[in-house]
Amino acid sequence: MVAAPVPASAASGRPVELGTIPIGANARMVAFTPDQRLAYVANGGSGTVSVIDPVRRIQVATIPVGTFPYGVVFDRSGRYVYVSNRDSDDVSVIDTARRTVVKTIPVGDAPRLAALRPDGREVWVSSTGSDAVYVIDTRTQAVTRTIPVGDAPRGVQFTTGGRHAWVANSDADTVSVVDTATYAAVATIPVGDEPRGVLITPDNRTAYISNTIAGTVSVVDVRTREVTATIAVGVKPRGITLAAGGRIAYVVNAGPGTAGTGTVVTFDTRTNRVLGEVAVGLDAHWSAPGPGHRYILVTNSGSGTVSIVTLAC
Repeated sequence: MVAAPVPASAASGRPVELGTIPIGANARMVAFTPDQRLAYVANGGSGTVSVIDPVRRIQVATIPVGTFPYGVVFDRSGRYVYVSNRDSDDVSVIDTARRTVVKTIPVGDAPRLAALRPDGREVWVSSTGSDAVYVIDTRTQAVTRTIPVGDAPRGVQFTTGGRHAWVANSDADTVSVVDTATYAAVATIPVGDEPRGVLITPDNRTAYISNTIAGTVSVVDVRTREVTATIAVGVKPRGITLAAGGRIAYVVNAGPGTAGTGTVVTFDTRTNRVLGEVAVGLDAHWSAPGPGHRYILVTNSGSGTVSIVTLAC
């Protein structure tokens, strides 16, 4: 039996790749089931979702969904997973027990990333073609609201407690802060060139925004909504994930060209100093934290794999 991915001490803060798992073509977002035993990966080029077992490092199932699946998010119970399909302009709802699509929800033009509201009542889906976020009620599995934001929204992240949602507007070079009580944007924060990923620390003090064209991460004070620092991290950064304890953050870089070698860079969240870098697969995109944030999964769009990355001693 293959051993579970257990990291070494994180003393150095340098990332290392433990191995890879084969999946489908042109993968985008990855998300763990609520019990963190399995992970689901949206394979844009295959029109499928891969169900993978990170401990055994294998794909255990493949589920057909819509055209070019992109975002993946579970409800709180793990009974359903919502998959946003960029090119069919809809969301597939998968019953995780049956591993089949049980409902298809029309949304806006080119839906991308998805996030679950902390209270579990809603899934928010960004639509780059509609410049809006679509709100899906998890009880009725229907769209209940459409929230205008900036140009070409991508990453969506809620503050702890769910009072606000932060939305990265990739063509506007801004982040919209949306009040979840009124469903309206209450602030717009200028960041770097082509923001895509959003990470907010559990204490609601700091937000990190990956700026893909700029090759940077903007560090934002959540209270003042001001950029306090800019970190150069590499070529085409997207996914951002915290390691256990929150002192170190991982950033996934797609790499140069349309299928360059991707990397994962780590930085110290206290000093904003880059600590290390490791090569992963081609055109790396998004990431998800494993159990206890002891490792992350990274989707390699150009390689048809997921990398398992942790911290070296």
